[in-house]
Amino acid sequence: MALTNTKSYVIWRNHSQQMLDFAVLVTTAAPQLQYSLDAFASDSKVHIAKNPSFRPSEDPYATEKRSLANHQRVLGANLLLSIFSYFETYFFSVIEEIIAFHGSEIGIEKIIRNQLRATRKTPETELALTRLRTTFKPAHADRYRKFSSILKKEQRPWPSQRFMLYGLRQVIAQQKRWKAHDIPRLITDLLVLDLSESERSRFHMIREERNGIAHGKNLSFDLQKAIDVSNFLRLLSMKIDTHIVENFMVIERYAH
Repeated sequence: MALTNTKSYVIWRNHSQQMLDFAVLVTTAAPQLQYSLDAFASDSKVHIAKNPSFRPSEDPYATEKRSLANHQRVLGANLLLSIFSYFETYFFSVIEEIIAFHGSEIGIEKIIRNQLRATRKTPETELALTRLRTTFKPAHADRYRKFSSILKKEQRPWPSQRFMLYGLRQVIAQQKRWKAHDIPRLITDLLVLDLSESERSRFHMIREERNGIAHGKNLSFDLQKAIDVSNFLRLLSMKIDTHIVENFMVIERYAH
């Protein structure tokens, strides 16, 4: 059966949905608790659920009362932290998944070497190569196209393709050093997927907001903005995953 999503995407989707479900639970439960506390204040017979996970306050429900006023902004901060962390984990995991899909980096090296193997030389290809070993002149563009088409038929590797093996090794070597701020560049340069300037700017703005919370500057963030962040990262991950499945999750071991 053909792949529709990567395994990494399925994990990201499930984890991010769980966080959104939790946000729905909290924002439903908090007003109900406030209602019960208000009713209890005027009638001690009103039932309020006990919390078996924590030791009761000396002043009953003092913690809940203290937290209710700002619970949405605290929830918003934690939602932003979690959703961004899940997305970051998804992105770096899916690169590892691509490599594993092709039989590890050794498997990809073999594929690249096969692509770069020397093709048979014919008088026609030798003539084409000779004509293309020259300084580029715009006036000769039609001539270059003619001789390039000859080499395409022979599937001869081009100079740019000969950098692929080194590029792969750099990906493997640098993987552990990647940080969240590298993600837009990796999307465009490694996955060769276009990002709009708006998407790039939005991502970095979200990353900076996440850093402000993670570094202890503020544990407060508008809940609706956090939900908007979740929607943005969901759409971005769908765009990335569709591109990866269509262009990278294709068996290539017997193609060369």
